Amino acid sequence: MSTSLGYSFVQSHGSYASECGYCNSGEDTSHKFGLSAIRLTCQDYQDLIDRGWRRSGTFIYKPNLRDSCCPQYTIRLDATKFHASKSQRQLINRFNRFLEGTYVPSDANDTDSNKDKSKPRKRTENTFDLIEAIHEAEGRVDLKHKFKITIELSSFTQEKYQLYCKYQTIIHNDTELSEESFRRFLVNSPLKHEPQVTPNTPGYGSFHQCYYLDDKLIAVAVLDILPKCASSVYFFYDPDFSYLQLGKYSALREISMTLDLHIAGLKDLHWYYMGYYIHNCQKMSYKGQYKPSNLLDPETYEWHPFENCAHLLNQYKYVSFANPPPNVQSANHEIPGQCTENINLSSPGMLDSNKVTDDAIKDMLVYIGGAVKRFNSVPYLNHFGEKNLLKEYYAAVGPELAKKMVLIMY
Repeated sequence: MSTSLGYSFVQSHGSYASECGYCNSGEDTSHKFGLSAIRLTCQDYQDLIDRGWRRSGTFIYKPNLRDSCCPQYTIRLDATKFHASKSQRQLINRFNRFLEGTYVPSDANDTDSNKDKSKPRKRTENTFDLIEAIHEAEGRVDLKHKFKITIELSSFTQEKYQLYCKYQTIIHNDTELSEESFRRFLVNSPLKHEPQVTPNTPGYGSFHQCYYLDDKLIAVAVLDILPKCASSVYFFYDPDFSYLQLGKYSALREISMTLDLHIAGLKDLHWYYMGYYIHNCQKMSYKGQYKPSNLLDPETYEWHPFENCAHLLNQYKYVSFANPPPNVQSANHEIPGQCTENINLSSPGMLDSNKVTDDAIKDMLVYIGGAVKRFNSVPYLNHFGEKNLLKEYYAAVGPELAKKMVLIMY
């Protein structure tokens, strides 16, 4: 494999069902197709997430939106067109005033801006500059609190791990914590780091963006920086600072970071991916508040304005935005049932593996016997079981990626 570092190497686990992490529907209500990635080029992963895939550590999965209890739609925002709402502007300004010392919350649950008696910034929607506001108090020594942001390649430290444990325990009531699970979830990544020659950019790959307040680590954003986007993986913070609304603040900072990278010279990188949008889940539906956003059609892989999708999702648990059910008249007009016309019987967006031909898979790359080979050049693989495995994988990732990435056989 050392002679083929330019390839992505993945192993297929096929379709599976598991317990949903977003609702209480019981076991085996979340349906996905899974891959283990030994190595992924950043471009291949960009192509995967543009087909509805997402990673958790080194595991790459694609939800079956039709069959799952909580359909997960990929959401993205064009950072160059982002419009901060009044509440988002207030949040950033309040954060900066906290650093100045002019905003002192009375307790850890104080998030009401009406209790901030300091003189507000005279910024309207027309005068608000996201980058300027985000960086306003960063690195200054004349403020009450010193605030610093660093970005580094994904790595393990005890400081990060202890912060993660505190966050998971208090915010998510998670008691099954270990260094191994933390590494597997938020440190390990299959993405091959690709250094950038463009000044003031960290390159492509997996990173930790670390927030330091008075030299104390208070938050970590786990991010993938890819050829077209910054992709948010996870965010954890010190619950003692909940009054700063760090979760919402981090999204605004990551949008600003995407703009910074774009302005620095990465012209194709202007999208911010927030992961999955789940319409019926409050923990995930807030992502629609960042505008203008788009949702990925699960069948055509075309992007649609969020506003055009929201009223359909009010009526249907699962819907293709490109091929909605007929007779949809308005956001308030509810239509029972669901149209199956134009919808494949297989997982949405995936090909029917039974219709993938032998000719389609013959030139696929496989890793076997310590070398990368064409599938058709290994005669002893050319029988029913192995063919089915390749056809299922081909149907899941699509023809282009199936012919670029290397499928590990044994």
